[in-house]
Amino acid sequence: MTKVDLTTKVTRGPESWAYIYTVLGFVVTIESTVIGMIAPLIFPCNFIAFVVLAAITVWLFIDNRWVQNKLIGLKIRYESKSR
Repeated sequence: MTKVDLTTKVTRGPESWAYIYTVLGFVVTIESTVIGMIAPLIFPCNFIAFVVLAAITVWLFIDNRWVQNKLIGLKIRYESKSR
């Protein structure tokens, strides 16, 4: 009996990364608008809140495989709908 090791690796193509970066840009823009609209936050607080939220968002989109898979799944589902 021989032991077999299997490894899998998912590589994203340039189209997938372009889509992820585009959605990331939209999400960070919406976050900055929402934080800017919050009235009680003044300069240092709103800037710190934006930096923290943007850093978490960038980490989720770039390094978290689950979020990437959900985004690509949404893209595939949208593209496969009949119009």
